[in-house]
Amino acid sequence: MRLKLMVQISMLALFGMLPTTIQAQTSGAAESTLTYRTFYSTALGQEKECAVYLPPGYEDMADPVPVVYFLHGLFGSERRWEERGAREVVDSLISDGSIRPMIVAIPDGDNSFYVNSVHGNAAYEDYIMQDFIPFVEKSYRIESERSTRAISGVSMGGYGALMLAMRHPEFFSSASAHSAVLLPVPISQLPAKLLQSYQSQFFEAVFGNPIDESYWEQHNPVDLAVNTTAIKSVKWYFDCGTEDRYGFHRGAAKLNQVMESAGIEHEYGLYPGGHGWEYVRTTLHRSMTFHSRNFE
Repeated sequence: MRLKLMVQISMLALFGMLPTTIQAQTSGAAESTLTYRTFYSTALGQEKECAVYLPPGYEDMADPVPVVYFLHGLFGSERRWEERGAREVVDSLISDGSIRPMIVAIPDGDNSFYVNSVHGNAAYEDYIMQDFIPFVEKSYRIESERSTRAISGVSMGGYGALMLAMRHPEFFSSASAHSAVLLPVPISQLPAKLLQSYQSQFFEAVFGNPIDESYWEQHNPVDLAVNTTAIKSVKWYFDCGTEDRYGFHRGAAKLNQVMESAGIEHEYGLYPGGHGWEYVRTTLHRSMTFHSRNFE
């Protein structure tokens, strides 16, 4: 009978007859909520989707709740965060008191690198900053203050999180990244094999073909980190797997070196693992506790 009921509920959800809100299955305790929503992006001129995680007990909280904006990687979507087990990690961290209750908001960033395309046809930086963040902060009990706003991400999203926080340091109090797309050398020195890979087509859609080196430098965290006056007020955390198949651990080491030379306080680590969510699940607690400490 229970199986039949679950099948009926699943069919109703599939055909849009139930709200796309999913509660954690925890008995006898407050439950977290994950909602999938649609909103209009003026920057992109289209409807976009997002996921919003609300911590257990959110409805009974009198005070505004801090928020972490989380950016997915290449070929991902707003659903990847839950699909890859991040929700369970955050539920556990809140439950055992490791982090304070917080909202996590995940936009659909397509394969954009969260950058306004050099071609002028896809304004994804504007979409995040001018459409998505205001939508979330108007829709939920969030104090729209820099001190309670953070950004994070994985792979392409890790690059996006660092890049957006460096270009908008007045907007975020802390930023973190896992396995971020970071390069240890100037774009002109990349091996031809890498520039001819399948993934490079998405990179070129943003930065041009041939790549506009000046435009890349305006959005490259390793180059942006030189602007120490603007970004010293932001708290920084980033890590990468020592076996990252794209070699992004070398780029992370380079960013660490640049930040150390510039006197920018940050937390950085290389940990065992490769590239992808299997690695991220082993280190996500580090960035979440980092943001929680900063909020407090």
